[in-house]
Amino acid sequence: MDIGIGVSKNKDISSALKEVVLTARQNLNNQTPDIGFLFSSADFASPSLLKGLHLYLPKIPIVGISTFAVLFNSSILRHSLALCLIHSENLKLSFAKVEEVKKNDPFMVGYKLATKLLEGLKSQNRSFAFLFLSGIIKDGSRILSGLQEKLGINFPIIGACASDNFKFKQMYLYFNDELLTDAVVGVLFGGKLSYNFSFACGFSPIGKFHKITSSQANIIKEIDNQPAINLYKDYFGLDNSLLKNYLKYISTFYPLGIYLKEENKYLLRKIISIEEKGWLTCQTDVPQDSLIRLMISTRQSCLSATENAVKELIKEKINMDILFVFNSISHYSLLYRIADEELKTIQSTIKIPLIGVYTYGEQAPLRRYPAKTYFHNQSLVLTAIGD
Repeated sequence: MDIGIGVSKNKDISSALKEVVLTARQNLNNQTPDIGFLFSSADFASPSLLKGLHLYLPKIPIVGISTFAVLFNSSILRHSLALCLIHSENLKLSFAKVEEVKKNDPFMVGYKLATKLLEGLKSQNRSFAFLFLSGIIKDGSRILSGLQEKLGINFPIIGACASDNFKFKQMYLYFNDELLTDAVVGVLFGGKLSYNFSFACGFSPIGKFHKITSSQANIIKEIDNQPAINLYKDYFGLDNSLLKNYLKYISTFYPLGIYLKEENKYLLRKIISIEEKGWLTCQTDVPQDSLIRLMISTRQSCLSATENAVKELIKEKINMDILFVFNSISHYSLLYRIADEELKTIQSTIKIPLIGVYTYGEQAPLRRYPAKTYFHNQSLVLTAIGD
């Protein structure tokens, strides 16, 4: 498998685009790419970026998302543009998008995307799928359910939600020469492909179990038949106004964990706002009647989880040519000045090209087999691919 990566921090879009394309093509050893992954800071996202890229690579499928920062080898690059080109004689690919997600049933959005992806591979062997979504998905788990209905409940789906600069306002998806804001994009990988993935959380539960007694999509209205905010008020001893002031800190270090009895693990949910009625708005859905606990993390537990994810990834001896890293933006907030230690931890062991993004949500199985995929917040997903 040939890999060509180009990265630029040039503020001029046309200059940055020229730089990443030329560098990526040179690193690809003059091979014709089968696919290009485009990752950029939100301020680079524009129709002109994609139109220009289409002129450079007119017949090459392009997919990607906007991000708070591009991850490249051991560096965190703000205000940057990155292009990863892949060529392989053994690789078979299918690409698809579904638009107008907000006005349609999320289950059917996922089902429709899976149907399109399968049409692209027909009878070819299928390995796994990449999924790219908008940054705030009210019912992301239902989209996954639609995909799994068609692809199979244990078919591995690895995904990332687009992000911006902590504004939670405008995130972008890239599909060929189209700039999308209300869509999902998928890539189905098949052929004779080596791959492996691993997942890291780094959070532990604290306190007793609680029950979500009223919720709607990504809004928790009541916990234990009380306004949802009371859980945090009781724990921190702060009123609503102070909780709002410290929300970024609290939601980063103390998210909610949805207990999965069948897995004996927790799905994290980040709180992004506190409503006037004491409701908690999360980045994605929180089902009613879920059992939850407060979760806690430290910088050391975050880095230890990343180290464990690396160990898990290399347990199975496969050929690895490129490593994709989808990392929660909350890990950046948690680690802050030592955020690059995560990438250094990865690259010290896995010495192959690394490309990735900070996300507003991740999709991944909790283990290699069985591979049921869940919608996560505040997590790290590693995906290695090779011939």
